[in-house]
Amino acid sequence: MAARSSVARLPQELVDLCNRLMREGKTIYEITDKLNELDADVSKSAVGRYVKSAREQMQRYRDAQQVASQWVEQLGENGRGDVATLCQQMLTGIAFQTLDQVATAQLQEAGDDSTPAKPLKAMDLMLLAKALESIEASSKRSMERREKIERLALERQAKAAEKTARANGLSDDQWEAIRKKFLGIRDDDEGVAA
Repeated sequence: MAARSSVARLPQELVDLCNRLMREGKTIYEITDKLNELDADVSKSAVGRYVKSAREQMQRYRDAQQVASQWVEQLGENGRGDVATLCQQMLTGIAFQTLDQVATAQLQEAGDDSTPAKPLKAMDLMLLAKALESIEASSKRSMERREKIERLALERQAKAAEKTARANGLSDDQWEAIRKKFLGIRDDDEGVAA
């Protein structure tokens, strides 16, 4: 992995000052001069890399916010399950992107001299595995919840249809055949759903 920026290694109050100056729209030269006035001893190129990285991170954040906002707007209030699914898919994408970045860093670190790269820290690997496990469990719970809601909605509709069928003189056998077809019940599922 790449070493932390010399700006990021400064005392926190100087990092905070750098971030504030960036938000205020100061140039790299102005930021560098101000930090060096306070004995930070950083180069313009180091500040430039830090500013570029910070701006890229902020842009990725804005892009993610915009995508999420568009999805929420399109899905509306009734799309809560879909938003949850979208979030799960986004988190899964992030997790796999992180795995890809780790693998790329490992390859770059190893270089061409056949020196083995540093192994992943066990804690990092465990946290990533736990995140993937949680995403999968959440996805499963979401699917089970959606199936239950759909099943309950079908059963409510079937009860309403039964009242109409009975009021119009449908026999028990006729109604049961319609109910099975409507709810998707096969003859071998008799005891499962009723």
